[in-house]
Amino acid sequence: MKTNSSAGGSYGTRIADLYIVHNLAAVNGGSRHTYHAMPPVGWMNDPNGFNEAFGKYHLFYQFYPFGPEWDSIHWGHYTTQDFVKWKLEPTALAPDGEYDGGGCFSGSSIVKDGKLYLLYTSVLSETQTQSLAVSEDGVHFEKLGVVIPGSALPAECLRSDFRDPKVFARGGVYYLIAGSMAESGEGMLLLFRSADLKDWKFVSVLRKDSLTTRGIYECPDLFELGGHDVMLASPQGYETEGWRYENVQSSIYMVGKLDAEKGVFEKLYEDEIDGGLDFYAPQTMKTRDGRTIMIAWMQMWHRTMPTAKHGWAGAMTLPRELSLKDGKLYQRPVREIERYRWNPVSYTNVKIESNTELTKVNGTKIELCFTLDLGTAERVGLKFYRKGEHDARIYYDRKADMVIFDRSRMGMEIAHDQKEKDASVRSVKVRIENNCLDMRIFLDVSSCELFLNGGERTMTGNVYSDGDGIAFFSEGGSAKLVRLDKYDIVV
Repeated sequence: MKTNSSAGGSYGTRIADLYIVHNLAAVNGGSRHTYHAMPPVGWMNDPNGFNEAFGKYHLFYQFYPFGPEWDSIHWGHYTTQDFVKWKLEPTALAPDGEYDGGGCFSGSSIVKDGKLYLLYTSVLSETQTQSLAVSEDGVHFEKLGVVIPGSALPAECLRSDFRDPKVFARGGVYYLIAGSMAESGEGMLLLFRSADLKDWKFVSVLRKDSLTTRGIYECPDLFELGGHDVMLASPQGYETEGWRYENVQSSIYMVGKLDAEKGVFEKLYEDEIDGGLDFYAPQTMKTRDGRTIMIAWMQMWHRTMPTAKHGWAGAMTLPRELSLKDGKLYQRPVREIERYRWNPVSYTNVKIESNTELTKVNGTKIELCFTLDLGTAERVGLKFYRKGEHDARIYYDRKADMVIFDRSRMGMEIAHDQKEKDASVRSVKVRIENNCLDMRIFLDVSSCELFLNGGERTMTGNVYSDGDGIAFFSEGGSAKLVRLDKYDIVV
């Protein structure tokens, strides 16, 4: 990752950039990814301001440069041309204003009149408001102050839980969706309208949960796809529904139609975005060729952060292209990643036994594409990041009729929120056609992203192990690999 240093910015951003320069060498590279965005030093969480401007794609992110823990939040900044190679830019925002001294929390961006505007949550003590910043070069930002104060909120909304604005334009009018919470505890999504990004009026409550066991909605997003509107949100404390929403902090999508003028969202379908262990706060953007791309924080709140001892914590998922099929969200890895495939290896019609290893099928920075014929096996899948007795596993369980992601054997215990059943095992249900299952897996040193059946379901999880072995296994019956393609990913 290249560094673009520049004189300019506020006092707070300059201090952050000086700290980065002087502390880069102290970050231990043992678990660091090679083709995912991650903090140069310190802490990273939610993606922000994901957009195209000034001939490149911009990814901002929640950033605390001075240590690998959540603290006084800045906005870090990367740019890219292909969503794989990331260039570090100067820190965009620092909590150094009269209204944001407690943090520059999550938000979004929009291009207007050739300028890039950031809408972000400004925090001061227990009050959260929405503020505006602008840039004429996409690098240096001038803060313009609070544009949505607490007085603009409905009376029932907590002023301490009002955040993460997502801005978009329709019919020459600007709209903004923000997360909030009622005094009684219900999560809410609020809609605002503006003609100029500066003067905002409350329109409506787009969504309000009826159960107080569900908390604030964070990081809302909205985009048009396949003739529908799709709204994303990351609710805290969402109720588990069978195998769905097993993390305390979940990410959901809702397919429907937004009547922006009336402030009504008619929901047709809702589901979980990712069924894994480490996926939160997704945000989307449109590319110049019309694709909708989503990226998310590849970590989870209230869990052990094993990389903190190395001087950093948090990373982003591989960006994903979104589509709708039969009204449901499908995800596939951004196609640009295929430019970085090297050393292809292929196998066909391989019988899977209890521990089937294949020559040259190993590694920690790889892509695996394969089809499993489930045969008569009770369980069939693979072990990866394997060394001695330690590994992580992905497999189909016939009795449960689920695909399981299991990192319980990786050799490191992950502490978790006591409200969670565990921080090791997650399950999803997928279609099984002709007794076969398609998997596409990306490993990057300490992460795993699984795409099932062409993106019907995804599962994301970090795995902290120093092994690079891979083996396929079958239990309680026979199975085979119909075809397997393996690539090294070299960036």
